[in-house]
Amino acid sequence: MSDVREQLSAAGREMSPRSGLRVRPQRPVRAIFGALLVVGSVVAALAVFTRVGDRREVLAVNRLVLAGEQLSDADLKVVSISSDEGFPSLPATDRELVVGQYARVRLAADGLLVSDSIQPEPLVDSERVLMSVPVPLSGVPVGLREGSRVALIVTADSTGGSPPAPVLVEANVAAVPTNLGELVGGNGESGTAAVALSVEVPPGDAALVGSAAEVAVAVLDPSAPFPAQPAELAEPEPSTPSEEPPAVSGLPEVVDVETEPSTPPTSTAAGDRRGRDRNGDGDGNGGDGG
Repeated sequence: MSDVREQLSAAGREMSPRSGLRVRPQRPVRAIFGALLVVGSVVAALAVFTRVGDRREVLAVNRLVLAGEQLSDADLKVVSISSDEGFPSLPATDRELVVGQYARVRLAADGLLVSDSIQPEPLVDSERVLMSVPVPLSGVPVGLREGSRVALIVTADSTGGSPPAPVLVEANVAAVPTNLGELVGGNGESGTAAVALSVEVPPGDAALVGSAAEVAVAVLDPSAPFPAQPAELAEPEPSTPSEEPPAVSGLPEVVDVETEPSTPPTSTAAGDRRGRDRNGDGDGNGGDGG
């Protein structure tokens, strides 16, 4: 009995695998795909490295520059950025051309200069007046920014009288608070009731805007005509009188009759008396002659 068991156990050991490794069949397609993947990764890495290494020097500002300020050489600095042809930055070689130009918008410190952020002429027109106007937050539209063309809705002081009609004044926004967007969109959480806007107005309207009781702002399209004044819209059009009054039925027609001038009446008696006097004189003279 024991001999049978030993033979069975020996046969089982011979049937068990000699090793745990299994050799899979070779697949050349997978090997080629893997090689191509490795080559593509290497090429992409080289392209990114080359792109990052291609840098150029451009101009930036080293302080906060407000709209309308003139740039000096001390306000500029040179920084190196990755090359990007789509970004309209100003190269460092244009430094002499940039010095003396004026900022069209507010330039943040360490911000890059772009071609649309500066201009050669002053931001404020020499024929206009730059003044600060307090505007309630409820009168500031969302999207107002520096350079916007606006209409100031000016309400004059009505102390001791009836409130006058508002007046529209055309203006250009020269500067706005840096946190204007937060103030307008903050739903009154900031605790600020009004903001000060730097606007450019005609000299003749400076006194009106400066003494106004309240000012609101309306943003206009740069190419749109300026709206009419509210007083002009309220005036009625003058009525033209009709040439002839309307005829009334049932009345007799009046006809103008031209009358000849009356001649003074002649006295018949006076004529007869003068005739008799002449006859009498004639008779008397004839008798004397006989």
